[in-house]
Amino acid sequence: MRALHPTLILGLAALSAACKSSAASPADGGADDASTGATAALSSAPLAPPQASSTRIIASCSGTCVAALDMQATIFDKPSASARKLGYLRMGAIVPRQGEPQPTADCPSPGGFVKILPQGHVCVGKGATLDLQAPVVRASSVRPDLGKPLPYAYGFVRAVAPQYLRIATKEQQLKSEMSLKEHLATWEIKGDLLNKVALGANDVELPGYKPEKLSTAMSQGELFGGRTDKDPPPFWLEGNRRTIPNVSGFTVPDGAIFANRVRRHSGLAFVGSFPTGPENLDRRFAITVDLRLVPTSKVKPDTGSRFHGVELDASLGFPMAFLRHDWEGKKARTPVKLTGQVRGKDKVQEREIEGGQWIKSKELHMARAPGELPQAAARGEKWIDVSIENQVLVLWEGKKPVYATLVSTGQDGVRDPKTTKSTVQGTFRIKNKHVTATMDSNEKSGGASGEPNPEEGKKVRRGQGQFELRDVPWVQYFEGAYALHAAYWHDVFGLARSHGCINLSPVDARRVFTWTDPQVPEGWHGVTAPDGKGTTVNVRY
Repeated sequence: MRALHPTLILGLAALSAACKSSAASPADGGADDASTGATAALSSAPLAPPQASSTRIIASCSGTCVAALDMQATIFDKPSASARKLGYLRMGAIVPRQGEPQPTADCPSPGGFVKILPQGHVCVGKGATLDLQAPVVRASSVRPDLGKPLPYAYGFVRAVAPQYLRIATKEQQLKSEMSLKEHLATWEIKGDLLNKVALGANDVELPGYKPEKLSTAMSQGELFGGRTDKDPPPFWLEGNRRTIPNVSGFTVPDGAIFANRVRRHSGLAFVGSFPTGPENLDRRFAITVDLRLVPTSKVKPDTGSRFHGVELDASLGFPMAFLRHDWEGKKARTPVKLTGQVRGKDKVQEREIEGGQWIKSKELHMARAPGELPQAAARGEKWIDVSIENQVLVLWEGKKPVYATLVSTGQDGVRDPKTTKSTVQGTFRIKNKHVTATMDSNEKSGGASGEPNPEEGKKVRRGQGQFELRDVPWVQYFEGAYALHAAYWHDVFGLARSHGCINLSPVDARRVFTWTDPQVPEGWHGVTAPDGKGTTVNVRY
């Protein structure tokens, strides 16, 4: 998938075909003149301890703190907007500060740059505030849960929907949503079945994390990020009024009912939900991370894949492998221990599995060392090895492999990544990391080059096939727009299917993210690696 890359925040170069930034759509605000306002489920393997989990309420602050007002509040190395960007805070984040704001020409009084801990400076007045009770800070107090493979609740849009800015009345909904009566009639009959979920990523028990409730036992309210099935509307929604600004970044006129529509198949992240009464058609609304409302009758909650890799210890050995298909009573993607014995060559080559069984090598995803180790291995550093041929990722500490799993690299294999959906090969370093970031579908008919389709708007509906994947977790860019990241939208790890990035399951993506350098400081949403300091990523055939 292509990323909507935060280049303004972290100063990256222009994006390649792997993760291309999307341009904004024409404003679609729904102005209302009358208004006043799966899969082989592996048993849980030992995984890395989770980072400290963010809370669902405003964090207590023993000393002085500063809070983010923008979706991306930039952190600078020095008290200057021209200084090096270290990372950013997401709206609602609260971090310790040191001293008082110091006004500058690019961050003037009554605000000013203030030093935050452990490092950096943010501009109070432009994206940050000392008022921890500011309405926007309170409204965005549900933070990503860093202890879970999926840090938010997620869902996929099943029908085009407005992203409401306030609780729309019956009349406003009927005006804003095509064929709504027919949709609601179907929902009344099939709603429970349509929004049924399976066990997913957050149901995998990890060291330091045990799910409080399985996804299959959750109410609709909980599946969309709520505490219960009957949470009240948040404080910033009063009747048909909204008491905080539109913070989505999609500008609409005053009095707009909604800020843009969301296309079918789009993936959304949620921080809460609430039911309504007859005056609002008895619909439940889910609250997106950027504080818009989407009716849940048009969204299917999703729980992601339970698949994950394995810690490499003496019991499994190395090299090792994962099964490509079901075999001898074992499910596809099951890890197997190899004895090291090989017979035959080429297409008829076989390998012996512990227990004396033989299997063709082509039926295995092999996890083994590259022919030539990168310099990071000799220096005893952490490094990541990705085999496109085997769709395998291995974490190394010096010359010791510590973790192996299956991935999905670019669907076009090892062709030219500049003109196809292939993953770039070479040895790189992680450039920046994001707890979550938004990506698009890259389904534009112009192909990997991104050139516009001349038939669009004529024989092909404008925007056909395009959709967003919001808040993709555990994103790590290592070369231009190529990244390692979780894919909550599929469960075919072991098959090449991405548009160039390296897809991991949510459990694996979090495992890799918390292991690599640089570490994301507590409270930050993204961090930039100092030159030459990010973990090495080796991508090969």
